[in-house]
Amino acid sequence: MRSPARSLALIVLACIAVGGAAQSVETAPPPVVPGHQAVPHSHGSIGRHAHRPPPVCPEGETGARFEVEYTGFPDAAQTAFQAAVDTWSCRIESPFAIRIDARWEELDPVTLGSAGPFLHRNFEGAPVRDVWIPAALADVYAGRDLSPGRPDIEATFNAAFAAWDLDPSTAPLPGQYDLYTVVLHEIGHGLGIIGGFTVVDGEGVLEDGEGADGPYLYDQFAVDDVGRSLLTSPVYPVGSVVLGEALQSAVAFDGAAVQQVFAGAAPLYAPSLWVTGGSYSHLDESAFPEGTADGLMTPFIRPRETIPEPGDVTCAILADLGWLLTGDCAERVGPQPGVAGRLLVFLDGPNPFRGSTRLRIVGPPDVPLRADVYDTSGRRIRQLDVPVSGELVVEGDGLASGSYWIRVYGDGVETLQPVVRIGG
Repeated sequence: MRSPARSLALIVLACIAVGGAAQSVETAPPPVVPGHQAVPHSHGSIGRHAHRPPPVCPEGETGARFEVEYTGFPDAAQTAFQAAVDTWSCRIESPFAIRIDARWEELDPVTLGSAGPFLHRNFEGAPVRDVWIPAALADVYAGRDLSPGRPDIEATFNAAFAAWDLDPSTAPLPGQYDLYTVVLHEIGHGLGIIGGFTVVDGEGVLEDGEGADGPYLYDQFAVDDVGRSLLTSPVYPVGSVVLGEALQSAVAFDGAAVQQVFAGAAPLYAPSLWVTGGSYSHLDESAFPEGTADGLMTPFIRPRETIPEPGDVTCAILADLGWLLTGDCAERVGPQPGVAGRLLVFLDGPNPFRGSTRLRIVGPPDVPLRADVYDTSGRRIRQLDVPVSGELVVEGDGLASGSYWIRVYGDGVETLQPVVRIGG
């Protein structure tokens, strides 16, 4: 186990906004959560990892599209941040852009930074009622962008921190902390590795005081040392000391995909004294020590420690939450039980388009799918059969310039994809 006295804590900040599909929209401002601090190390502890350039997407492979709005980032820091974004983009899929508001600002001198998702619940398509879901993942479940023009993830990193290593292609010098690895970690929280439980005066609660009280999707998978859900109210009433004690003893993440790669529930970081921003929303330090890929999502990073990509358990947690994995993450996890029964449509061609565009469709097995083209007045223009391959080509011939909806549907599933035809 890494010694916190020689480590720098990674932090997670849950920034809250909520909304619903065709419903009145609840909103809540981001809560103010203090960040963890760097404790100066006296012995110059050096990690043993050889740094290498972050992995890139294999040629022809697509994943998620991230859009990052940078504020105040120097070029070198932006390069490290973008490298981490590119690594995640090759490992998850979404039909919608994942927007990050990234800020480079002066914080407490020993604070690395913070990141976390906006949240939605009770929207059309939500997998469970009264549970907060990270915005980027909520869009996938809903089949539409629930908050157009608003970021899905907010991230702030410390411009005043003097020990950053900003070059993702070389090993950090002694005493330096790898910005690429820290950003990779924080984006993991923004994608959903974050829970709503906290401990206040010894009691376990699901309250943030800012309008997002109640469980997060991540909390649905939290179990105690004998496999009981922490959301089992007769055993662990919210607001009870017994729940507080469980959160400060032995907690694990238990999902089908995690069981698949780990052969058991994955231990979470649960020190005997609650650490705001550290406890529970991280993997356990002793179970996933320095030198392992899943050390990425533990709460501490040492000088010179570098982790180029998420590990098996990290990828599996995202699959259990409902992300469709691709690339290296898909290979690590294998069959993904978390996406069974869902219909996802990805735009693989140009939009707007002239001659034609392409849609990639991932649907439930053994469910025949069809697709219709509608104009903006709701009139059906064309019927299409979806090939077994899932690659659907939409030809522009016969379509006037303008906006259209592609409706893909089958037995019990349906989703819409907007497209725009331009030119002649």
